[in-house]
Amino acid sequence: MSLKSQRLGQIGVNVVERIILRDWQARWQALDSHNDDGVDGLIFLESNGEATGQVIYAQVKTYSDMEPNRAGAFTLPIGTERLTKAIARWRRLIGAAIVIYVDPISLHAFWADAKYVPPGQSQISIPSNQKFDRTARAVISHLCGTLYRDLLVPRLVAEPGHFTHLTSDEYIKVAAHKLYHSLESNPVMLGSLGPRVHFPREGWRHIIRRERPKLTRYQSFVLLGVVRPILELTHEWDLRDARISSYRGNRLVAARCAVSFPFRQTGIVNVVLRKRHAKGDLDYQFHTVYEPRRRRDVLGVREPLSQ
Repeated sequence: MSLKSQRLGQIGVNVVERIILRDWQARWQALDSHNDDGVDGLIFLESNGEATGQVIYAQVKTYSDMEPNRAGAFTLPIGTERLTKAIARWRRLIGAAIVIYVDPISLHAFWADAKYVPPGQSQISIPSNQKFDRTARAVISHLCGTLYRDLLVPRLVAEPGHFTHLTSDEYIKVAAHKLYHSLESNPVMLGSLGPRVHFPREGWRHIIRRERPKLTRYQSFVLLGVVRPILELTHEWDLRDARISSYRGNRLVAARCAVSFPFRQTGIVNVVLRKRHAKGDLDYQFHTVYEPRRRRDVLGVREPLSQ
């Protein structure tokens, strides 16, 4: 590498580091050039001075005399073989991976999601409207997925006995309805010894309402099998506020658990409850059960950004 290329590279890294430290209020860890392996540095996100667990791997590119093409994107020449190897490395990383282009004259920076660079290319396209600045933090942080949070939730190892309603000869909706009734007739207590959770008709009507897609209703029928063990594993102080845009009633709270199923992969399950004050006493009523990670990849990322 020539001295000119080294200077350009250092300018780019300095610009990125300044944005991370000053604008993002996060940490930047540079990697030695002979150890970068397609990554120039690591970004560790923080919240109120504490690490969130989100890690962003960054490759910084600095080129002189680079202008956007007709599509409004910067085209960075990498080379087919080199880029193919880099894409394979980026996709193996646990966390977000981005490519940042820095203009050494204006010191403006732009970014693209490295994990969704099309294979077989010799160039990387970086949209000129994706500025790497203070506002980019929120968007890029979503590329980290939810794995860093999911590792902290309680774990439940479900047993085949939790799902006898699935092996019944009855139609699944009928069997699930009977299971739902049993949750009310055989009381369920938060944390086994805490407040009782009631299962009113409104809860059943909510999960079977016609506005829900059929497969979503089916998923709730399946998940009813782990509602009791999740609630008995969750103490009242472990409940978290739940936000459901379609709900306009009393306060909602959720019991969240990582459930290891005996017939499929582990998933995060939310049991949502209505929290009400009735005659001076706190009352919990079942609202719904669902998996919040639907339509996400294994890291919990919802979908790739368009490049």
